[in-house]
Amino acid sequence: MADSRKNRAAASALPERAIRMELDRVLASSAFANADRLRAFLSYVTEESLAGRAHLIAGKTIAQDVYGRAPDDGSDSIVRVDAGRLRRRLSEYYEDEGAGDPTRVYIDSGGYAPRFQSVEPVAQDPASNPVAPVAAHRPLGDLPRLVVAVLALALVVLAATLVLRGQTAPPVVGPKDHVARNQLERTALAQKSTAALQAANLAEQASGLLFPIADVTHQKLATAMYRDAMQIDPTSSEGYAGAAHSLGTLALLAPDAEMRDALLTEAESLADTAIDLNPRNGWSQSAAAWVAFVKGDYPRAVDLSRLAASLNGEDGKTLDFHGVILGMTGNFAESAEASDPSRPRNNKGRHPAHLNIYAVANFHLGNHETAIASINTAIQQGGPVSELTLMYKAAANQALGNTSAAMALLEELGASWPDFRPERAVKRFYQYPEHAAQVLTQLRAAGWSEEK
Repeated sequence: MADSRKNRAAASALPERAIRMELDRVLASSAFANADRLRAFLSYVTEESLAGRAHLIAGKTIAQDVYGRAPDDGSDSIVRVDAGRLRRRLSEYYEDEGAGDPTRVYIDSGGYAPRFQSVEPVAQDPASNPVAPVAAHRPLGDLPRLVVAVLALALVVLAATLVLRGQTAPPVVGPKDHVARNQLERTALAQKSTAALQAANLAEQASGLLFPIADVTHQKLATAMYRDAMQIDPTSSEGYAGAAHSLGTLALLAPDAEMRDALLTEAESLADTAIDLNPRNGWSQSAAAWVAFVKGDYPRAVDLSRLAASLNGEDGKTLDFHGVILGMTGNFAESAEASDPSRPRNNKGRHPAHLNIYAVANFHLGNHETAIASINTAIQQGGPVSELTLMYKAAANQALGNTSAAMALLEELGASWPDFRPERAVKRFYQYPEHAAQVLTQLRAAGWSEEK
């Protein structure tokens, strides 16, 4: 009971009304927009503190009460990562739109209970004022860190600006031998910890399951593997970004709106975590781009995808989703460039999904022979084969007047995937109906009927 009174007193050193007003300001800020899990985290620990239960706040209680996880399912690590994200978001908020707030809330390192502080100016020397604004007495040692952070952000913005203006970003500095580069990365991860290497291996294996993109079973398997990677190493962005991609795809393929919304909400949260952990990684930005695409925010999806490609210009999985987003939004020439077989890319042993993406782009550009050749090459090289592969190959053959070949492919399509409906599939992926119609027109000309 004494501990409860002590903690209640600590929380109420400031008026409860002032604390609640500050909580409302923080939660309503742009810094916490689209960060529902962090908002719930902050609300929970604040309410617990105001209720006198600050001493009971722990990783397990947050995992159970905020995330709905079982007490012993290993969720403590996720809570630790989110606590770090929350500290960074609060710091960003008070550096910008919350700089003039009269009250501030902190989550100090090493714990989860909040600390509240008044920063109202008083008429005395700031050096002797214990409640002066943080900026007035920031240790000198923090300044270099702030300068580095600002410069890093400026570089990311510069890269995005160059891409959006159609200019070429500065070339990636590093060895061109992808095998040697991958070995160096594995060595570095192993030196960090065996867990970090194992998580990276799992995430990379899961990335090989993201295509065929219409294969629900593959997407679910990928999600499970990414979750394992996140649990093994919750500080790595790769698992969070990968799961955001696979869950986003599952949302796109979901049979009903309720399931779609649930999957998309989790995908968005994971993409947000990936960016918080590693904002300069193209795969993290690609996760946000894919979530934006699935949500139907096509301009933002394209902008973020271009940023992702500028940050990781040779990463195969980032380029694959870049090509898909560009192609499905009608940027066919740029999609063909992103998936061009001659473009340097590091696939890390994954199947060449980019050849199918290159085929789709060329189909819409009217290069039907190139589209067919690219699909055939993908098949020969062990690329992912799906109902979409046969659909586009049939459409390209029909566009060339090879009706018999198109009919044979459609017959194989119906036999192998009897439940597949091209009209339903293309309408989910394409931004513009006229681009979906280009595919469906050729299929119907070859004799395909949705009633089959």
